[in-house]
Amino acid sequence: MTRPYYLRLVLLATNCLAGESAVVPLQKFGVEALNKRVEAVHGDRTRPGQPFVIRIHAEAGFIVMPHTHPVDENIVILKGSWALGMGPQYRKERLEAMEVGDFGFARHDMAHFALSKTDTIIQVHGIGPFRVRWVVPMYELSDKGVMLIETAEEPGRVTTTFPQDCFELTLGARVRGSDGEGTVIGAQCTPAELTQYRVQKADGKRFWAQKSGLEVLKTNQ
Repeated sequence: MTRPYYLRLVLLATNCLAGESAVVPLQKFGVEALNKRVEAVHGDRTRPGQPFVIRIHAEAGFIVMPHTHPVDENIVILKGSWALGMGPQYRKERLEAMEVGDFGFARHDMAHFALSKTDTIIQVHGIGPFRVRWVVPMYELSDKGVMLIETAEEPGRVTTTFPQDCFELTLGARVRGSDGEGTVIGAQCTPAELTQYRVQKADGKRFWAQKSGLEVLKTNQ
């Protein structure tokens, strides 16, 4: 079963063992590989007491909805522009900008959220077990139907019961936003908060936007 967008794994870890390189270069993902957003750099984040390092590749406009971790999260921006906010609900005015080299900290069990202003790579380190639990379970729209997702680690389950106002745009809709023009290929809905759409442009690049930031092109009417 396909894992949710937020945590589709690409295991590109380099073991820092004797005889192997201790350096893990920044990966340059191709367009297709952007689907696999989490790169395991060192350690096993699922194991209690084990140090870990991961890198998260996020597309422009993607909102990481409020969530918690059972352990402290240490964040460093490696590429692009990010923003971090604290609280159980997404509030744009609470976001604090983070640029390359900036450090952010989210205490264990503290609800927080983020915005990827541009295509961004962030590096997260800490002591496992590192998991992501959404404050409000979300619905994800894909070509496989609608999935109900409670944690980033779980693949979610197919559901036919979801708020009818979650997905106003359908897959295949042609839209135009500040990052360009393209086709809706997916969406995430957090009920009573927001829905964000994943858009793929003609060149294969992707971005995210809410409906208020998209113009539905006449070809859909």
